[in-house]
Amino acid sequence: MGQCAALAFVILLSLTGRASSEDGDDSLMTPLRIAVAANFKPVVDELAEAFSSSRKISISSGSTGALTAQIKNGAPYDIFLAADVQRPEYLEKLGLTRMRQTYAFGRLAFWHPSMRPVGTADLTELSTSIAIANPRHAPYGRAAEHLLVITGNYKSKRIKGNNVAQAFSFVQTGNVDAGLVALSQLRHKDIEKKAYWVIPADLHPPIEQQAVIMRDANKIAESFLLFMGSTQARRIIQDAGYTLVNNLD
Repeated sequence: MGQCAALAFVILLSLTGRASSEDGDDSLMTPLRIAVAANFKPVVDELAEAFSSSRKISISSGSTGALTAQIKNGAPYDIFLAADVQRPEYLEKLGLTRMRQTYAFGRLAFWHPSMRPVGTADLTELSTSIAIANPRHAPYGRAAEHLLVITGNYKSKRIKGNNVAQAFSFVQTGNVDAGLVALSQLRHKDIEKKAYWVIPADLHPPIEQQAVIMRDANKIAESFLLFMGSTQARRIIQDAGYTLVNNLD
């Protein structure tokens, strides 16, 4: 979604307004059910609190691949915030959605608490194990695997987590020396900046993250996605370590 689309998105938000239970719509009284890729879970927690202090919002997180399988098998979510484009497109082709859009671009980081990494040479020479999300299920894992290949890292054993949150946990607990994780995780946990290197975006395929509203979703789902385009929400997303959709030049 380009700058014009983002502008239209914000204009639509101003016309629609923030939903509230005062509208008298029964659908506004039911819980909003959100499935979210593991990397974006802390951000959704903050967005949900900012969106409504009174509405019950149920949030389930996991790898994009696992959540897609759940939805295909009938899991009753209203919104799916994926970490790629392919799975939302797939669900759209199955006729399970009624809206699809890009909400952010993820950033990958090389985290090595004892090394103080500063560039690609640190990755190339790394000989210890490195934690990554499973490339079969997780977009951050595919980006990590691509990065390791182009930097010529053939020495490190890949320790694969089910999702990027588990890969992060492997390093956090000291079970693995280093990891390729989401920048947002490092910021959320206040990891010192000297302990990681933010990977330049041109060194791996874009981690374009798309959202879909499910076909039979509660109508409040549209209001939540509109809120994600507001100034307040965009600041939360950017501060968490993501690139906004109209800041790609």
